[in-house]
Amino acid sequence: VSDTLFTWDDLQAKLNNELLSNLGNFINRVLSFIAKPPGQGYGSIIPDSPTAESHPLTKALSEKVGKHVEQYIEAMEKVKLKQGLRTAMSLSGEGNAYLQESQFWKLYKEDQPSCSIVMRTAVGLVHILACLLEPFIPSFSVEVFKQLNLPPQAQISLCDEKGDIDRASRPWEIIPAGHKIGDPKPLFEELKTERVEELRQQYAGSQADRRARAEADAAKTAEQLKKTKISGWICLLCYI
Repeated sequence: VSDTLFTWDDLQAKLNNELLSNLGNFINRVLSFIAKPPGQGYGSIIPDSPTAESHPLTKALSEKVGKHVEQYIEAMEKVKLKQGLRTAMSLSGEGNAYLQESQFWKLYKEDQPSCSIVMRTAVGLVHILACLLEPFIPSFSVEVFKQLNLPPQAQISLCDEKGDIDRASRPWEIIPAGHKIGDPKPLFEELKTERVEELRQQYAGSQADRRARAEADAAKTAEQLKKTKISGWICLLCYI
């Protein structure tokens, strides 16, 4: 979706591909696996990872995280919001790639120390993403911290002067081993074609027409928007 041209089809694609399949999928995979009972997961307890720095795949990710956070801070300081948001979403993609390449579901059965490294690193990246996206979608960050069972003030400040870039480049240290997370839940819902058509009709025509329809159908519209959470994402998706 560009700054000057908005289409409902683009909105649907962005929400389903960027928020649901990329960001939401990464966070839910990590937290849901950690929340599984012992024997299948970690019983909601963050595992220890004493040898994370020597784990090749994790070391490669940590370098990418540090660079992304540095680029994000630079973009935000220059008020380049679109660039900052794209950097954050790109980091979510790196997280998904990390999970896939690690094959953590196999590691859990074959190499638990390595699996613990991957999971603790990934949950640290979840924390970082909640911090990066807080200026754009604060309600999302609040929900992520709730699922992490952490207070919102626990987020890193993302200030280079405080060494946060260096801290972010060691994501396995962000959340301490032994911490118990909350209950994982899906963060986004699929925007289906039927709902897109409803929204297209709802916002079609002149401003006066839309106002009249909105006044006549206010209760129904509010309930629909609440179910899809679409009103909270339109502005965000226009930046991606």
